[in-house]
Amino acid sequence: MQDNDYTVLLTDEEGSEIECELLDRIEYGGETFAVLLPVDDDSSEPEAIILKEAKGGELVGLEDGELLDKVFALFLEQNGMNEQD
Repeated sequence: MQDNDYTVLLTDEEGSEIECELLDRIEYGGETFAVLLPVDDDSSEPEAIILKEAKGGELVGLEDGELLDKVFALFLEQNGMNEQD
């Protein structure tokens, strides 16, 4: 995993802001995806957020569950993790 302190401020559909740490950027299928983790998520199993980087650096959500799974699996592989960790 990359060692960084880069955070991103996201705004959800309801206008709430969510501060996230950028865990990694993943290249897949000719596109770049950002893997983020909410900073204030204190649950025992926090969920990563995966967004596609659009032109101009804008981050956009994905609705393709299969693509999300592939990008997350690649993230785990590239960072020396597996889904059982």
